[in-house]
Amino acid sequence: MILRAIDRNLLASFIEYAANGSITTAEWERFAVNHYGDSLMESTRVECVRILCKRLNPRALDGEDRDELYNLAKMLRESG
Repeated sequence: MILRAIDRNLLASFIEYAANGSITTAEWERFAVNHYGDSLMESTRVECVRILCKRLNPRALDGEDRDELYNLAKMLRESG
């Protein structure tokens, strides 16, 4: 399987899926564990992981956390 290069839009999609509690272990390893040379993508990844790691179950995110994730995704899309 050929994987598409991770750009800001693809990382934003991952964050939106995470906000909905619908990411897989493989997606976590590909997007959240990966480090990015793009400083905006890296700082956004760190913030996303910080939010998600506050909860043992990502499906248990509260509305404020979910909104923050959606805002991160929106910022990434608007930046590039």
